Amino acid sequence: MSITFRIATAADDQPRPIAAINARQLAAFRAFLREESERTGTTLLDPDSAEDAFLSYHFEARVCPLALAAVTVIFDFQTDVISVVEEAQFRCRRVSVYRVDESGTINLAVALTSDMGLELDLASANAFALLEGLGLRPDSVGEIPIDTVRARLANPAVRRRAAEHGVTAYLDQLDQLLATADADDTSRLEWA
Repeated sequence: MSITFRIATAADDQPRPIAAINARQLAAFRAFLREESERTGTTLLDPDSAEDAFLSYHFEARVCPLALAAVTVIFDFQTDVISVVEEAQFRCRRVSVYRVDESGTINLAVALTSDMGLELDLASANAFALLEGLGLRPDSVGEIPIDTVRARLANPAVRRRAAEHGVTAYLDQLDQLLATADADDTSRLEWA
């Protein structure tokens, strides 16, 4: 099992905008993302596995490096798609595409993953060691304000404790993740 550390904001506690798209639009969107990935040398589609039926309907895509109009033209400028892409770009998040099996609907929504994909996904044992190194209870689910985490990371005792637990390398990754929290005053570090 693994535990993922990510930055969450107050907006994550609200309903996310969702747009229903059709299979033709989905295929055009995937083709566009592949072309733009090649052109820019940036991975925009994650995971990219067209031959796997499940993955072709369940993936995340980076839209922040792309122009809003270039993305939404694929969807005939549907207002709900514009809302999703605009919200994702504003919040520096990816978009998520998933199929609802019961109805067969294909949805496009703002993802919980940051645009750069800086989330820290650790094996449970490593995550617990990181939490202990930070002086926190090793729970599999939790949250803490960003300022509190930054204060702990600045404490030399925390750095020593992290070294004792063998998780010093994760502190640098955690610093990178925390750097993405500057855009929103409501940011917090969440893990689950």
